[in-house]
Amino acid sequence: MALVIQPTANQYSLTTSAHRFRQGQRDVYYFALSLETLDGLLPQRVEDDVVREANRKLTPSHSRSIRAYLDEKDDWLMGAMMLGIAQDAVEFEPYKSEDGTISENFGEMRIRTNRVNTMRIFDGQHRRRAIQDVLAALSQDEARADKLDALRKASMTIVLYAEDVVATLRQMFVDASQTKRIEQHTVTQFDQRDPFNLMAVRLAANSRIFKGRVEMESSSVTAASQSILAINQLASILKTTEIGYGRYRGINRELNRRYMLNQDELYERCRVWADEFLPAAREEFAGLLNGDINNHEIPRLRAKTFAYSTTFIRVLAGCYHLWIIGSESWSPLADFIRKSAIDRGSGHGLLVDAGMVVAPANNSLFARRQETQRTIDHILDAVKSAAAN
Repeated sequence: MALVIQPTANQYSLTTSAHRFRQGQRDVYYFALSLETLDGLLPQRVEDDVVREANRKLTPSHSRSIRAYLDEKDDWLMGAMMLGIAQDAVEFEPYKSEDGTISENFGEMRIRTNRVNTMRIFDGQHRRRAIQDVLAALSQDEARADKLDALRKASMTIVLYAEDVVATLRQMFVDASQTKRIEQHTVTQFDQRDPFNLMAVRLAANSRIFKGRVEMESSSVTAASQSILAINQLASILKTTEIGYGRYRGINRELNRRYMLNQDELYERCRVWADEFLPAAREEFAGLLNGDINNHEIPRLRAKTFAYSTTFIRVLAGCYHLWIIGSESWSPLADFIRKSAIDRGSGHGLLVDAGMVVAPANNSLFARRQETQRTIDHILDAVKSAAAN
């Protein structure tokens, strides 16, 4: 059954094929609408500062990010919107087969909704606002008529619940939100739109330092792990080597696009830091490179030195980034760090001198931003002072 929309003076009637089933002791209808149809069926604009009916307050920045995603990507993907409607606003006529058998689940659905919006979104208002905004913006841009046409014809899934009590819909929103968040190590491995995720996965497969030493199934490493870093930690640290510590949001869409277009060049810079700078800066990495240290020794050495600490490796990345901005060679930086003491236990040498806080309970480094930045600055000043003398 083709989708048919018939607006009248007071009503908006939609007829389409649908899958009907039961969930939570209520009827549910599953179907698809084009973005253009959705725009006509739910004409009311989602407002920025109103907690309306079954919706939480809109977060404009989230809506804008979805709008940019729809605008920029031709291979976009969007999950189903969840709506509620009064039971008596829906008519469902099951399909019949040639032998007269009536389908239990598939049929023709007709919705009668009036202009005061008897359809209520309880999950999907940010997507709804993004669709409104992107279609409105593209309709004003004659040069992008093809993009507008493609979006209007594209469809998204609608899950319509026969429920219109606002209090119940609010509870349904909470219940529908009880999903497991995607772990960062999974995001890093799956998200191919982030160049540093791609670089981390590539280094984990090819780097002489990191191959076989990156945790892929967890977002952190344990003291007993034979891995140096988790894959998401590696991706974050690679951003530090390229754009600096604490500037993870400094990659705008244009810079991201340039990185994606020049992945081999970015990878080579990341590889130099991993396979050349790290072994030059610490004997703990040199040993891994030349085979003097085996993976099963990493847990033992982790108890003796901070070299395999994620915080310390992030400090090395921050130092490296700032140093190579003003110098053609990172050798003086690597030489200074290699000669410095960073053993666990009393003193801690370079790190304590730099102001890094060490927790006495477990002899671990505090990873707070201010201590990390202070340590980076101290090391760079110390290297420059040593070079001047």
